[in-house]
Amino acid sequence: MSSPEFFENVKAKAVANVFFQGNVVSHSIWDASGVRRSLGVCQPGTYTFTTGDPEIMEITAGNVRAKVDGEDEWGVYGPGQAFHVPANTSFEMVVEDGVAQYICTFG
Repeated sequence: MSSPEFFENVKAKAVANVFFQGNVVSHSIWDASGVRRSLGVCQPGTYTFTTGDPEIMEITAGNVRAKVDGEDEWGVYGPGQAFHVPANTSFEMVVEDGVAQYICTFG
């Protein structure tokens, strides 16, 4: 999987999504066809996220360990790798050092 370097013709929400006392911050964007994404940065830590819509979490920088609810094993993901999260579930994500960046695509 090749991460895009730029998104063109998008609408962006000016106010950031701030989670976990500012350790995870993202901005929401919508492309011309209405697809919603968030572009985010995670500081080191362990985080549990819940989902409403299905998500594809693509790592663009750094490394994470992740485990989707219902799975037995943790996956390790680096730049250009992604994991899928079903709707109405949760996942755990661990950033052990440095920062990790991601693109989350909803729907």
